[in-house]
Amino acid sequence: MRGPLFAGGLAALAQLASLSVGLMIIVSGAIVALVTLRHGSREGLRVMALATALVVALRIGLGGEALPMVILCLVTWMPSWLLAINLGRNRQQALPLMMIAVLVSTYAVAIRIAVGDVTAFWFMRLQPLFEVLTADSATRLSDAQIGLVAAQLHGWSLIAMFCVLAAIFLLARWWQSVLFNPGGFGSEFRELRLPKVAVLAAGAIALALVVQTLTGAGLVVIGDVFVVVVVLFAFQGLAVIHFRARAVSLASGWLTGLYVLLMLTPQIVGPILATTGVADGLADFRRLRAARQRPADGDNDGSEND
Repeated sequence: MRGPLFAGGLAALAQLASLSVGLMIIVSGAIVALVTLRHGSREGLRVMALATALVVALRIGLGGEALPMVILCLVTWMPSWLLAINLGRNRQQALPLMMIAVLVSTYAVAIRIAVGDVTAFWFMRLQPLFEVLTADSATRLSDAQIGLVAAQLHGWSLIAMFCVLAAIFLLARWWQSVLFNPGGFGSEFRELRLPKVAVLAAGAIALALVVQTLTGAGLVVIGDVFVVVVVLFAFQGLAVIHFRARAVSLASGWLTGLYVLLMLTPQIVGPILATTGVADGLADFRRLRAARQRPADGDNDGSEND
């Protein structure tokens, strides 16, 4: 908020720091998203261009190659900029999440077209890594064990990509709320609700996955898209839980425990949250509760007036 030079410098610094600490890429993208949310798309592009120039200049000055850094900057900041534009215009967090789902699904299709067998792709990269990690140990992982990890890694990479992009625009929105609209982020997140078309699409994808599993026919990428859909609706499930916790004045420790469980056992908690999100998309628990409360409140008021 102090100007494009300051914002661009911080974004560039965070981007370079992400080479050592990966999560700093979220901070870098959120800076660009915050500028875009507050000052518009043109100012966001200006900060992106300035930050990219600074990153490339520093990279060349340190003797590195410029092209990989340019690609990294584009991959990080362009989605951040687009998500911020969408959120700024519509003021609904569900729409950027749907954009992320489309972006990640597109990546899943592209990577399968580019490399063919994604399990073999990850196996070739994991095998040398595990050999280095176990060089001084008597324990050795067999090719079958490494292959099992490689088979799961593609799906987890899609989940990680989705969560990083979501964290970027959510962090930017939270920063904006803290600076200019205290409490606005929480109320906006608790009202997060995907449109009916997303529920219908999720049902169609789930049905296609079942048919593919039973018959063995169909596109392999359907499984990838289903993983993305699960993560998408898990965010709506989180919104429902936050709404409920607010409604009953639940202690914050319960929500902290939920997030700890989510990090420790995402393969269990994630699908539960996604199921909650899909159920809310069909029944709209939050509006149903409000509708039940309004007549009751009205009856109380009438009796008191009588």
